[in-house]
Amino acid sequence: MQIIILHSNDTHGQLMPLPTENGALLGGYARRATFIRQQRTAHPHLLLVDAGDFYQGTRFWHAFRGEPDIRLMNMLRYDVGALGNHDCDGGIGVLADRLRQADFPILCANMMFPPGHPLADAWQPSVIKTIGGVRVAFFSMLIDAMQLYPTEFQTAVRVEDAIATARRMVSLLRAQADVVIHLSHLGQLGDVAVAEAVSGIDLIIGGHTHLPLEKPLVINGTPIVRAIAGGQLMGRVTLDVSPGESARLADYRLVPLDDSFADDPAIAAEIGRWRAKLPPERVLGQIAVPIDTRSQVKGAGESTAGNFFTDAMRAYFGDAVELAFVHMGTLRGDRIYPAGDFTNHDLSEYHPFDNHPMLMEISAPQLKTILERGASALPYTVGTFLSQAGLKVVIDPSRPPMQIDPHHPRILSPGERIVRAEFHGEPVDFTDESRIFRIVTDGYMGRGGAGYFVLKNARNIRKADVSGSTVLKWYLENFSPVNPAIDGRIVILNGE
Repeated sequence: MQIIILHSNDTHGQLMPLPTENGALLGGYARRATFIRQQRTAHPHLLLVDAGDFYQGTRFWHAFRGEPDIRLMNMLRYDVGALGNHDCDGGIGVLADRLRQADFPILCANMMFPPGHPLADAWQPSVIKTIGGVRVAFFSMLIDAMQLYPTEFQTAVRVEDAIATARRMVSLLRAQADVVIHLSHLGQLGDVAVAEAVSGIDLIIGGHTHLPLEKPLVINGTPIVRAIAGGQLMGRVTLDVSPGESARLADYRLVPLDDSFADDPAIAAEIGRWRAKLPPERVLGQIAVPIDTRSQVKGAGESTAGNFFTDAMRAYFGDAVELAFVHMGTLRGDRIYPAGDFTNHDLSEYHPFDNHPMLMEISAPQLKTILERGASALPYTVGTFLSQAGLKVVIDPSRPPMQIDPHHPRILSPGERIVRAEFHGEPVDFTDESRIFRIVTDGYMGRGGAGYFVLKNARNIRKADVSGSTVLKWYLENFSPVNPAIDGRIVILNGE
């Protein structure tokens, strides 16, 4: 028989459609509901799942802390969800409220809290759903980079190794189910590592990585699939299941939620009720060019998204800094903000985190290290990609990349991708320990996150007394229309 699995991931609070490059709209829960209803009507043996990061990232998150998102997922009758790292951003109390609100099980097998903690029994490691007589087991694991979590989460949670956990879960579930699926929030690198090391998983449905997989990525016989951040696409998997045999991936496609799907009236009305309760919209200033925060753009090279943030920080901190840096995981929305008015609601989505920038002093060799880290994943587009203001940097992705130990803060290979960097038109001597640069970074990177742990060894480290959002508001108010156009500060040689 055939089982259909519809999957979403990393919606990040995008309740409504998002604009595309040509001005069309994609996604939104009202269209998602119509697509799901059509699929359920056509296919009685269907499961609906989500791979985590349900709500953090939009104006709705800042106003309602995830309540409308879980309400909508309940209305769409999700069968299973995976816990995502950003689902924890509101702290223990908010997470506990959202987990209680969900009518569907939310899974996590590799993180747990001690007895007596408010989250001690708030989620389960796995669940088995029986559909058409077939027992389908889901388990989930969550990325264990603890700097991604609030302090109160970090200090109490117990983390198990993902590979060991996967082996334990597969051994347990294989004895109880016909199909075993890992509904993952590890990101693509984590999913690949699990598939390489653990046999017996029929399918991995990924999250945390924001880019879609247009075709299944098959590792060690296990297919990995993933939709897109923001909800513009829904994944649709068809599994062939026969008695005594492993499930087989018969079909996989990503379905654009375009205007061929009419808005579901009940869902549209529900979203309308929440929209009516949002704080008033205020124009903060103007942008002269569109700001593109789509993952495939901001992580691939110089971007208007990165220039906007770094230019604002360099202007705000003035002579206190020479260089400004931001890693792309800080800049969100997965959309194009059109030229023109930029509002408080736009800002809450472009920069949804309440992080304060970090100021410090680094040597020329340390500068080389962070530039290599920023270029290490190319051509793959990820949140670690580094944007900057104050330098011209030339990158050759055909050269060996920096490699770091994902489990310990150490560099395994320093990387050779930074061909050169120029400061005020003069080449930087990366071997000169005496050359010190005054820099400002986004808060997460500045604390050593996203693999930029070399910054923990910087000098004169201090946290700014304002948030990144405050810096951006000031910049818009004082310099509009701001123009973060591509100006050649990052040059990628594309292997030439």
